[in-house]
Amino acid sequence: MFLGNAMLEIALVSIAMVAISQILQRKLMDKKGMKEGQGKIKEKQKRMKELLGKEDQKSKEETERLQGEMLEIMNKTMKGTMKHMLVSFPIFILVFWALSATYSGTLVELPVAVPVIHRNFSFEITSSISWLWWYIYTSFSISIAFNIVLKIIKKVRS
Repeated sequence: MFLGNAMLEIALVSIAMVAISQILQRKLMDKKGMKEGQGKIKEKQKRMKELLGKEDQKSKEETERLQGEMLEIMNKTMKGTMKHMLVSFPIFILVFWALSATYSGTLVELPVAVPVIHRNFSFEITSSISWLWWYIYTSFSISIAFNIVLKIIKKVRS
């Protein structure tokens, strides 16, 4: 522990990891291209629904062509996602290893009770949680807040 407060330290690590993940995502993934791809897929799915009721050979051939085009678009999307995962995965593994080594067995006392699922899949609502649950709760909360702030900034700029 570097600050003497596990709750604060894990929250700071969580903030740093959310920031790193967001930066890597923005640098390595083409969000505009992904949105365009999703739009194209929706159009092709709509057309395929129209063709499903038809039994003629031409409709079947067009359905197969549309499926092939959808597969190409999905492959491009997956490449962008995989690039982000390949870069961020080693970073997260190292951080989780360090957190586990530092905070193993540490319980964080919260001012409110939160739901927790244990390793044996039992469920509990408690105010005393492990470092991992604290990391999960803080990273999800920070990630949501971060995305809301970015959306507001984007709206203000446009």
